[in-house]
Formats: sequence, structure tokens, C-alpha cells
Amino acid sequence: MNTDRRTVIAAGTALTALLATGACAQEDNGGSPLPDGPAKGPSGIMEIIHIYADEEGVSHVGKVSVQGTPKPLPVTAVVATSIAQGTEDWHQAPRKTFTINVVGDIECEVGDGTKIPIGKGDLVYLEDMTGKGHVTRLLTPVANLFLQMPDDFDIVAWANAPVDANAANG
Repeated sequence: MNTDRRTVIAAGTALTALLATGACAQEDNGGSPLPDGPAKGPSGIMEIIHIYADEEGVSHVGKVSVQGTPKPLPVTAVVATSIAQGTEDWHQAPRKTFTINVVGDIECEVGDGTKIPIGKGDLVYLEDMTGKGHVTRLLTPVANLFLQMPDDFDIVAWANAPVDANAANG
């Protein structure tokens, strides 16, 4: 097994485990969307970059802060990709999806004009499935894991749900 493959497998396993945490979440969609940069919060708190569309179809960015003990995450599919450097012009998320950036540097631009840097290890939840969507600029070659979610998944409700004792002992 080569180093790149081991890195992808290890990162995917570790970050999937991180996704399954949370007893308290807060979404911040106002002001400067990510003043401290993406996915960096106080110790013990995971921050998820949240890209969503408003009622008029304009995409925005916020963050969801998650802390707590393990809970199941209703993933419907996991897809691993390697993508060459380049730009993916305006597009919508095809479904509600977590994306874990394993390798590479990305800049994402949302409909309100905000540009977000996304680096190795950053976790993004995409649900801008209406309107213009977002632009993805792959500044380097990228490897990502996509965790597809059910249509009725609500990230804030999931993060605030009571802890599942079976998952915590699991």
C-alpha cells in the first residue's frame, strides 16, 4: 500500500469518526462567515463549514460548531475522488453531502460573493441544491471523501439531538 492510499484511508477513517460527534451545535450565518478560518475552533469543538441556499436560491456560507459524544450519522453512500487542478464553474450540490478534503487546496465562492479557503482536513457540509450554487476552484490536485446524506437530514438538528448511548459505547 503506498503512502497516498494509506493517508486517504487513515484520514477517511479518522474524519468519519469525527463526523459522528456532537451534543451541542450552533450555526452562525451572520457577519464575517469564518473569521478564524475554516474548521478551526476552540479545543474539543469541531467546526463544519456549511454552504446552503436561502429562499431565493442565493448560496451563503456559515459554520456549525459541534461538540460532544458519538452519535450515528445516517450516511447513505461514501464516494472517494481524486480531481485535477482546475475550476468547476457555478454548480449546485447534487444532494446533501459532507465533503472531507483529504489532500489539496480549494477556494469555494458562494452566490453572495464570499470566498472560502478549504484546506487539508477541512469538513464542509453542502446543501445549496437550488439556485446558482457555488464555484469550486481546485488550486492544487485534490482528494476528497464525499459522505452523502438522506434528503431529510438536518445538520443542526442532528448535532443537537440527544446522545445515542449505543453509539457512545460502540
